[in-house]
Amino acid sequence: MDSKKRFSWPFIWALALHLTILGLFALSALLKPDKIESNSAPEIIHAEIVEETKVKNTAEVAAEPIKQEKSPVEEKIKPETETKREAEQAAQQAEAEKAKAAAAEQAEAGAKQAEVAKAKAEAAAQAEAAAQAKAEAKQAEVAKAKAEAAEQAKAEAKQAEVAKAKAEAAAQAKAEAKQAEAAKAKAEAAAQAKAEAKQVEVAKAKAEAAEQAKAEAKQAEAAKAKAEAAAQAKAEAEKAEAAKAKAAAEKAKAEAAAQAKAEAEKAEAAKAKAAAEKAKAEAAAQAKAEAERAAAAKAKADAERAEAARMEAEQARMDAEQDQLAIKTAAAAIRQKVAQSWIRPVSSTAGLKCTIQVRLMSDGTVIDAVVVTTSGDEVFDRSAENAVYKASPLPVPKDKELASKEFKTFKFLFDPDRSR
Repeated sequence: MDSKKRFSWPFIWALALHLTILGLFALSALLKPDKIESNSAPEIIHAEIVEETKVKNTAEVAAEPIKQEKSPVEEKIKPETETKREAEQAAQQAEAEKAKAAAAEQAEAGAKQAEVAKAKAEAAAQAEAAAQAKAEAKQAEVAKAKAEAAEQAKAEAKQAEVAKAKAEAAAQAKAEAKQAEAAKAKAEAAAQAKAEAKQVEVAKAKAEAAEQAKAEAKQAEAAKAKAEAAAQAKAEAEKAEAAKAKAAAEKAKAEAAAQAKAEAEKAEAAKAKAAAEKAKAEAAAQAKAEAERAAAAKAKADAERAEAARMEAEQARMDAEQDQLAIKTAAAAIRQKVAQSWIRPVSSTAGLKCTIQVRLMSDGTVIDAVVVTTSGDEVFDRSAENAVYKASPLPVPKDKELASKEFKTFKFLFDPDRSR
């Protein structure tokens, strides 16, 4: 229907143009006898006389014998003007008939041409419609093929993502199991080291306490010997005095009194010595207990500090291992995403690789990407840089401090044959 509407107006305009041309031809044919009359009147008269004999009707033929009855004199004296007028009328009538016939033929030819043009236009419209339908069908087939290819690519990409997730989960589980085993072994080693350190500290404290007790016992013995010597010297002096007094006056009474006094003093000295020894023993015991408590507290504090230091070192080591794992994971993810975003140039060969320096924002958006170690193929280098920009934002670690420290500016080897 659209093709018929499209060709209806041009066909109408063409038909109107042909009819206009036919009208002009008819008009020119009607005006043509006047020009012939003005230019060559005698020839037209002669020609019209011949035509007049051809176009006579039956009435004129029937009346012809009557005209022949006229005398030759009257025929000769017929005015020339009347003959000329009749010839002109006959010529005009013949020209009009001829123009009508030419106009009819021209109109018939125009109608035939209009029919032919209409048929051609309809055929062209049908051909165009068929071609358009064929092109639309072909486009539909291409669109269907593209949609099927896109669905298949989407399914394959989904399968690849699932396989990748499974591989990453397996690798992470394996790494976590390995880390757990290492942590368990380290904890056992740390516990054993702690027990050994505690045994060493206890032995050391016991040795120190034994040395201190030995020194205190030695000091107590020295003090006891000194006190005994002093008491003995005092007793001997008192004896000498008592003997001298006894010898001087009332030797026996003086000796008895001196003896009693000496015994009393001796008893007091023994009592004082016993009290001193008891106080000294109590002080030694208390000092020993305090020393043991101080040693135990020191050993406990040292053990706690050692354990805290060990835990801090272990935590720092685990944090460093986690950071290294996060860095390796992010680097592998960056290489893989850039390789997936890379479009291989037609002229590049297999085995090409280059080193790219990248500057990122904190969220992984690419600021700059420059090849610092070329592959030798400039087209390959440019395609690698374009792949980095296309892969933006890059998968950096979630730890902002680690991402800023390790991935603000970094270099990596772009090897698409191994990264994919």
